[in-house]
This record gives sequence, structure tokens and C-alpha cells, in this order.
Amino acid sequence: MKPNPVIIWQVGYLEKAYFSVFKHIQHFERQNNQKKNIMAKNVLSQPLLIHSMNNLRELIRRYFHLLVFLILQIFAIVLIYKNSNYQHFVISTTMQNITGPVQNFANLFYKQFRYSSENEYLIQQNIELLREKDNMFIFSEDLVYSVFLGEGKNKRRMYEYTSAHVVFSTINKTNNYIIIDKGKNEGITPDMAVLSPNGVVGVVSDVSNNFSTVIPLLNPNSRVSAKIIPINQIGTVVWVDNDPSIAQVTDIPQHLMVSVGDSVITSGYSDVYPKDILLGTVIEKFDNPNNSFLTIKIRLATDFRNLHNVYLVSNLYKPELDSLKSKHKNE
Repeated sequence: MKPNPVIIWQVGYLEKAYFSVFKHIQHFERQNNQKKNIMAKNVLSQPLLIHSMNNLRELIRRYFHLLVFLILQIFAIVLIYKNSNYQHFVISTTMQNITGPVQNFANLFYKQFRYSSENEYLIQQNIELLREKDNMFIFSEDLVYSVFLGEGKNKRRMYEYTSAHVVFSTINKTNNYIIIDKGKNEGITPDMAVLSPNGVVGVVSDVSNNFSTVIPLLNPNSRVSAKIIPINQIGTVVWVDNDPSIAQVTDIPQHLMVSVGDSVITSGYSDVYPKDILLGTVIEKFDNPNNSFLTIKIRLATDFRNLHNVYLVSNLYKPELDSLKSKHKNE
């Protein structure tokens, strides 16, 4: 490929311009060498702004050759880039290889930040939907209310929701636990129910100012009153295996018809968990030769291996219920 005469002329012109600038620079240096010592003596007595300007001018004078070279070099590259198709292609490809990974990383960082904001928004929207479910209220018959409003029941809110993030959890220990990023400062108290978007997680045990510890279903100290649908039989969900996805339902008589695929939900016979929250699904059942109850295995609804966001549920009437229970305990 023959050299482009336009490029040759431009390069030659740039060389002549560079040597001309170099001669003027030498003359400029000779004139300013005598002033250098005088400026150094007066630096301490000059105002800060003048001192800074002198430093800048000295910096430019010291690296003037390099700056002129870089400017002319960039100018030459721009001319070559615009007037030669081959060099245009090579430079464009090289810049894409350099900036491509950087741009991908920047896009990934931006997406993570955006998805985090969108996730927080969806969590709040989900909380608003959960707050309006029927199991969040106490329903009572009210004849006057029915006559005037045309409805058969009056309702009072019993539970309130808030959200939190999991900062630490274990699934392969005997006594597993979870730590979330909310505590006393956010109104978290012991015995609050902890749920996931799919089902039950556990109950708050200990609270500090900014964090809380949760006893999950994957803990032998956990006991949850449950109900098997559709037979509506009450039992207890316990964790006896070391599998973080499997639990058992106890206290179900052998004569009852329990089928694989039946749902297990919270019974509502607790001041911690709202009723009708999914605990899991029956995957196996067999008679226990040691007693008259079935051994029922369920697959837990919550994926404890991939648990990041949780909901905390507070019973607004729990102090009143605890007060009544304490009176019966003393009897």
C-alpha cells in the first residue's frame, strides 16, 4: 500500500513546527534562568495565590518539552485516525479491547446498584400486600356494622410487618441460627415471627441495638404449631434430620388420611405466627411402630441455603395475651 502523501506532508510540517518551538524554548529558558533565584528568595513573602501560580508556571516550564511533544503527538494521531482507514480500524479495535472490560464492569456495578434499589421497592410493595391479607386481622361479628355497611364482619389489625436482611446464617450445625440487620433501634423485640417470601423462617430470640438473632426451623429448639391441609389436623413441625430442606410433623394419628403433596401451614394457635403461613409440603409418610402416630416428612417451603431478605411480624396484642397467660401459669 502506497503511503498517503497528505499524511507525509502533515508529519513533515509537524517536525518543522516542533524544531521551531524547541528554539524558542531555549531562548525562553535563558531569559528565565536569571529570574529563578530571585523568585526563590521571594516565595515565602508572596501571597498564597501568587505562590501557587509561580509553582504552576515552574511546573509548566520544567515539563514544557514533554507537554509540547504530547500535544503534537496527539494531534498527529488524530490526523492519522481521520485520514487513514486502516489506522482508523486498528486504533478503534485497540480502544475497544481496552475500554470493553472497564465498561462491562461499570455496567455490572450499575446494574447491581439498580437491582438493589428495585429489590427494596419490591420488598416494600410486598409488605403492603401482606398487611392486607385476612390472616393479619381479627374478625368479629357486628350486627350494627352489618346493617349500615352491608358487611358481615368487623376487623381489627392484629399483626404488623417490617423487613430485614440476613447478614449471617448457618444451616449445617446442630443449633443453627440467623443474624439479621435490625434490632432494638428499629423496634425489633424477642418472639417476633420471621418469614421469607415463601414461608416460615423462625422466631427472634435475642436483640441488640442494631442486630437480632433468629432461631430458625433448622434448630431442635424450634417447635411450630401446624395444620395439615386438607384434613385440618393439628400437629407440630420439628427439625430432627440434618437436612436443611427437610422437617417432620409429629402428633398426627395413624388413622388419618395424609397424602404426599398435602400442604402444611401454621395453625394460628400461637401468639407468634399468623395462621395459614406455609411451612412445607408432605413428601413422605409412614406408620411409626413405637406409637400410634404417623411419621411425616415435609419439604420446607423456605430455602435456607439461599435466604437473603426476611419479614418480621409483630403481634400487636401479644402483651395482652402474655398477661392473660401469666395469670393461668400462677394458678
